[in-house]
Amino acid sequence: MFDCSAQLRPQSVVTKALLFGSVFGVIAYKIFKKRYNLPPGPKGWPLIGNLLDIRGSQLSRKLRDWSKTYGPVMRIQLGTLPAIVLSRIDVVTEALITRQADFAGRPHTFAAYTLSGEGKDIAQASYGPRWKLHRKIASKALRHYLMGDNLSRKVSQSLKITTNLMRMEQGAFDPFPYLSLAISNMMTGMLFNKISADLNSEYYRTYVVTLDAFMEEAGEGFLEDSIPPLRLCPTPKFRRAVRLNNKILDGIREEIAAHRNTFRKDEIRDFTDALIQAQQEAEERDDSVLMSQIANTHMVMTIFDLLAAGIDTSRNTLHWCLLAMALHPDIQNKVQEEVDSVIDPDLNVHVSDRENLPYTDAVVHEVLRMRAVVPIGAPHSTLCDTTVGGYDVPKGTMVIINHDALHFDPDQWEDVDMFKPERFLDSDGKMGPKPESWLPFSAGRRVCLGETVAKPEIHLFLAGILRVFTMSLAPGTPTDFEPQSKMFANCPKKYKLVMKWRV
Repeated sequence: MFDCSAQLRPQSVVTKALLFGSVFGVIAYKIFKKRYNLPPGPKGWPLIGNLLDIRGSQLSRKLRDWSKTYGPVMRIQLGTLPAIVLSRIDVVTEALITRQADFAGRPHTFAAYTLSGEGKDIAQASYGPRWKLHRKIASKALRHYLMGDNLSRKVSQSLKITTNLMRMEQGAFDPFPYLSLAISNMMTGMLFNKISADLNSEYYRTYVVTLDAFMEEAGEGFLEDSIPPLRLCPTPKFRRAVRLNNKILDGIREEIAAHRNTFRKDEIRDFTDALIQAQQEAEERDDSVLMSQIANTHMVMTIFDLLAAGIDTSRNTLHWCLLAMALHPDIQNKVQEEVDSVIDPDLNVHVSDRENLPYTDAVVHEVLRMRAVVPIGAPHSTLCDTTVGGYDVPKGTMVIINHDALHFDPDQWEDVDMFKPERFLDSDGKMGPKPESWLPFSAGRRVCLGETVAKPEIHLFLAGILRVFTMSLAPGTPTDFEPQSKMFANCPKKYKLVMKWRV
């Protein structure tokens, strides 16, 4: 008779051996696995972590509230992504300055990688030799463009167009489309030497209307980053964002191609020319192997970073500024007294005017403290096992800087919830040293590339607008300085102003 058990016995032995090996492997992994002293944090759900807790909320405020319970260094779980949140200036300084090489990475997320030409931008790309050379080229181009009076001319042109259009409005109106035109004109003027005269231009539709639609889709992030299986079949929301993103990128590609065809080294017309020049000089002087890795896509993404971030953050900051002035007419009067003595009614403003406009500058700084448009900034990632605030941070961990918590830390600021521009002035009424806990542009190796443009443009735009207008809220408008409930962005609710022409 055929003995079945004899035939199965070797297979049974193998099965038992595999089972024993697997169990032993798991036990060994548990025993020898590196133990980390991780920070505390709120408990999450399996697979989704703390996503349900933060979905639909103002993320920076939720994190600020949690930090009161769990401390300035805490751990949260964004779906499958663990993250460390830093909420006090000493631990932020330790990470971004003292240990800046450890914290200089960016998380590798599906959305950022896809939308940045497979990691070829500056804002989200991985840190390394190629990124450093890429940023060096962009920084050099920006410095070259900002030499002389280029920025002043673009702000003056845009101010005149915008204020004349606003003057034509009858009664109360929403200022946001005009602020979008003002800042987009400033950016496209700087980047491409092109300025639009109205809200119906091709440039406004391409770089503002499309950007608005993209920001609406991206406003609360993408599930694809937290739930990996969705990457195989992305959600309609993510597919729409990709289409809108590509439309903007196509416009930038056309501009770069046109600039390359007409480029003259002795006639730098705008930032795109300066970027081409910096790229050519890098090809002659820098590492040829590294330069071979800097593709045209890197140039496209450099301009996209400046354009998208420059338009959206600056126009929303200016939107907050006008609301603050309407809510605080006494402060508005002080700004007007200052700008009247510095800026002529023709609005030919100059970057050099800024040193004579300290109170106006203090107003902008206070708006950036209370209502930073990106209150948690772009997340960092650790490039090695490191520590912060006495806790371990494993390599590859996402690190979130909660600027909102820094700006509302009662240990760092007096009357933290009051709008007080004077806090930035010294005893002589001049701008004092930057407060340590004021950090809307971040710090360290990932400090915002566009800070050198954003600060003077917002300052001069606010000064110019208040030189020719006195503003007040439309009758019946709630006196509300609270942001819309957006997960990542910090934008004011819609409001209408009555703008009275002063000259």
